[in-house]
Amino acid sequence: MIFKKILAYTLAEVLITMGIVGAIAAMTIPTLVNKRVQAERSAKLKKFYSKMNNAVDQMVMDNNSFKYRSSRPNNTYNWYMENLDRYMGHAMLDATNKKVYFVDESSLKFDEINYSNCKRISYDTNGDKSPNNLGSDIYVFIFCFTEDSRKKYLGDNSSSDTFFGAYNFYSDKFDQKTAEEKNAKCNSSREYCTRLLLSNGWDYPAGYPFK
Repeated sequence: MIFKKILAYTLAEVLITMGIVGAIAAMTIPTLVNKRVQAERSAKLKKFYSKMNNAVDQMVMDNNSFKYRSSRPNNTYNWYMENLDRYMGHAMLDATNKKVYFVDESSLKFDEINYSNCKRISYDTNGDKSPNNLGSDIYVFIFCFTEDSRKKYLGDNSSSDTFFGAYNFYSDKFDQKTAEEKNAKCNSSREYCTRLLLSNGWDYPAGYPFK
């Protein structure tokens, strides 16, 4: 009689293989998910920044609302609704909490935090969904209403026509720092994370400190 040897995997071999595959998946899937999330946030930030700058330009062209102000408005939400909402549009408003929601499920909150004659706003790339952390899905932008405040809080390279941007206190010289220094600054002062991404074309650099 001729016996044919049947080739098959033992249970131990199958379990070892599954363990290896599981370990590789555990190491790679979180990284892939984080990259996808960052890509989505990057796209929304890029779109918001461009659209807001276009809205500001249109508003200035229509009524010079920035150029002839001598100080910041008392209520930024009301000022925004009167001057910029017509150009930005919205999906939903929450006047009580001073929030504007956009069609891509991102949102804009008016913190009423002042930097001299600048006003801070917070852009949340995924609206009310978690994690709701500064530097992760929330990013700080500012409107500056006088020429002196623009040069002081938007960087010493800002012109008198720069009214909206990312916080960049002039003496910190953030744009002149190395990539490692920018990441460290973002990690210690999260309002600088917006400037870090802006200086990198809204792409998340290697070593970015927050997920």
